Amino acid sequence: MDGSRVHLVGIGGDGMAPLAELLLHAGAEVSGSDIADSPAVSELRSQGIPVSIGHRGENVIGARSVLLSSAIPGDNPELLAARRLGIPLIPRLLALRDLLTGRRLIAVCGTHGKTTTSAWLAHLLRPMDAGFYVGAAVCGLPRAAWGRSPWFVAEVDESDGRFVELEPEIVVLTNVDRDHLSPYRRYAALKGAFRSFLAKASRCVICSDDVPSLEVAAGMKPFTYGLSAGAELRARGVRVTSRGTVFEVLLRGRRVGEALIPAFGTHNVRNALAALGAAHLLGMPLRGALERLSDLPLPRRRLEVVAENGYVLVDDYAHHPREIAAGIGAIRARWPGRRLLVLFQPHRFSRTALLFRELGWALAGADFAVVTEIYPAFEVPIPGVSGAAVVRALRGHGGTGRFVAAPEGAVEALLGEAAPGDVIACFGAGDVWKAFRTIPEML
Repeated sequence: MDGSRVHLVGIGGDGMAPLAELLLHAGAEVSGSDIADSPAVSELRSQGIPVSIGHRGENVIGARSVLLSSAIPGDNPELLAARRLGIPLIPRLLALRDLLTGRRLIAVCGTHGKTTTSAWLAHLLRPMDAGFYVGAAVCGLPRAAWGRSPWFVAEVDESDGRFVELEPEIVVLTNVDRDHLSPYRRYAALKGAFRSFLAKASRCVICSDDVPSLEVAAGMKPFTYGLSAGAELRARGVRVTSRGTVFEVLLRGRRVGEALIPAFGTHNVRNALAALGAAHLLGMPLRGALERLSDLPLPRRRLEVVAENGYVLVDDYAHHPREIAAGIGAIRARWPGRRLLVLFQPHRFSRTALLFRELGWALAGADFAVVTEIYPAFEVPIPGVSGAAVVRALRGHGGTGRFVAAPEGAVEALLGEAAPGDVIACFGAGDVWKAFRTIPEML
């Protein structure tokens, strides 16, 4: 970097904040803007990055380039000003690609589990001083670090289709599911993009429990992990304890040792195996890696226990039916016999239109659910698509629930059903967590 200023639009976003930190570490002068203050914005300011609240054209004056995510609409005033001034506009993932030129990239991709797997792999590789980029806040781990090793771990999402332009040496594919279909139109095209990405790498790590991942990797020779008997790296004897989840680890049928992760849910066992598998490909001894699993950093809003005092409050980012079902299953295993109440905010009109039946099926696994109106992200409403459709589907699957449009009202409705001893869980990728975090005071 030559020190000239790089401006990030929406700098507080989950993918943009760590990119800003990496640019700063690489020697760039960085500025940014966002629509509101947030913990991420405060952290960036503490590192000396000026952040403007509100998007205004004058914010980009003097910038060498303007970086943006796919969440920024085309009529954003800073984008319009950059075009008028002839300042290059660079999508987030392409900026990351250019920044990592010369690094050996370990790309963690897949529909679910990317953040957790990336954070846990970064933790395992800290003795190597590998760099990393994680798209969420993680307790006990920075969002990003430049590192001195040539290896670099990056969480790579498929939401805008640009991930195929990266140049990975190792790819970790957690799973493949029907989501983020807008850039691809068809599920088959999404799977084709993942296949093209795997083909670019010299080695890949995939989950043998996930049939679509096996289809994507057909004809290749991936390193496999999972709970199924055919996995090269396998977990066996999974059990939940008060300290977390314990399981045996086998490599090609031979026992390596016992692992403890401070998280619950079989999906997190798979995330830990994915990180272990990538570390193994880099030559890290598995026994030593198993020891490091016991103090894994935990990403925020990934089955995060907010309070446990009479009631148990659990906050989770899940917004896809598969993720919600996994979260509900994990909570049931961790607190067996307790009644489970769920607050859910659907995320994006397009996703809800595609998956409202499956969302209802997943939420029917709770004893009672309150569903809010859809968080639009950057999408415009689709006529007839509403959170109410999710509740109708939930009832069709035998579940019990209500539709309450505003998150604040939904919290009140949920607490009207709550009793001491209940587990109350929040699911959603929008802003529902803000209302949920008021519950401890209300109780």
